[in-house]
Amino acid sequence: MWAVAAVTIALCVLSPLRQLSSDTVGGRMGGATLRCGHDFDLGRIDWIDVVDRQGQYYDFTRHDHAQQITSVFGPAPAVAGSVALLDFGEGDSLSDAVLRRRERDAAAVLLAISAALLAIACRARTTVLRSVAAAMIAVLSFAGAASLGQGLWQATTALPFLVGALAVLAHRSTHPRAALATPALALVAAMIRPTILPLALAIGVAWAWQTRERRSWLIAIALALVAATPLVVWNAIHYNSPFPLGQYFANRDNPGAFGVGPSLVGVGGLLVSPARGLVWFAPIAIAGAIAGWRKHRALAIGVIAQLVVMATFSKWHGGQAYGPRLLAEAVWIALFLAVELRLGLLAPLAALTILVGQLGLWCFTPEQWETRRRPEAHPGAFWDVVDSPIAATFGHATGEPAYDSTPAVVIRCVRGKILTR
Repeated sequence: MWAVAAVTIALCVLSPLRQLSSDTVGGRMGGATLRCGHDFDLGRIDWIDVVDRQGQYYDFTRHDHAQQITSVFGPAPAVAGSVALLDFGEGDSLSDAVLRRRERDAAAVLLAISAALLAIACRARTTVLRSVAAAMIAVLSFAGAASLGQGLWQATTALPFLVGALAVLAHRSTHPRAALATPALALVAAMIRPTILPLALAIGVAWAWQTRERRSWLIAIALALVAATPLVVWNAIHYNSPFPLGQYFANRDNPGAFGVGPSLVGVGGLLVSPARGLVWFAPIAIAGAIAGWRKHRALAIGVIAQLVVMATFSKWHGGQAYGPRLLAEAVWIALFLAVELRLGLLAPLAALTILVGQLGLWCFTPEQWETRRRPEAHPGAFWDVVDSPIAATFGHATGEPAYDSTPAVVIRCVRGKILTR
């Protein structure tokens, strides 16, 4: 498992450093704010403060009940980012390039932990070789090093807890005490990233279905309450609720950008569109969901439900992304379900999933397709087979440079403020 983790980190940090979606800014800049100002107030950053004073805001920020400007993606990405910035404090400076590399280093470690845990989970069902292969397919796919390993997405921080819940559940028969942590880990994953509730619930239901002892239930509930307490307290302070409501408020206040959309379009897009379809980017996930129906029906239903839930958003495509990023966690769970597929079916599906994922890791830049085609303004681009993100990796970057809201400047920590001027 150490080898899986080491290869994962190497893939993430050695690949080209690229601009990412603004969804990662909260983790990167939030980490710097946490180190410099010792809180989560993104208003400490001069360029965010300037926009706020103009009565505007970024789509990743929100005024909260603590009178701070915090990330709608919650505290976890910022906490992870702060760990990568332990040497940043009063009077220190960091270039934008160094800040982005530190962010990616943190993401690489989180992805490596997730990969090792997936291999451990699969080991409960199959051989060491197949277990390692499943973990590496996840890492080499679009849902691994090419996306979650490149920055502190909300999903990057939730994934170790979700896969950790899967791992202790899978080894329940041999490690029953460890399995008591299943609900706690699943709950923390959902508290960090509420949109993966179908997957977290599926793991919880699978655990509950096999649990009859009252004592086990009481211990599991106690562990879950203790594990979730830090996030409950943070939510209560910042959103006046125990629940993670940042993204809910963003969706409610911006219906044109984040509201509920036509689910049939979303389902079709996430399954077969050349820009975001699993058929193109990770066909092994579809096979895994089908294969798991007989032995692991709760998990298979969870994967399917996750796709349907993501399809209800008007932004089912996930904004600027390589592949169906909103289904990244579902791909990891589906790979656990796919480990017992016949080799004749598993090998070609795995090969295609890896090939597309590696194109995204080493070759794709947003300028090649995202900023050139502007699919959010021209949704027909999502269905263009000839000029798709995969096809664009073989062309030249001709669009405008990608921009994720963060100025490419040196940041300085001065009296608890992040200054760029």
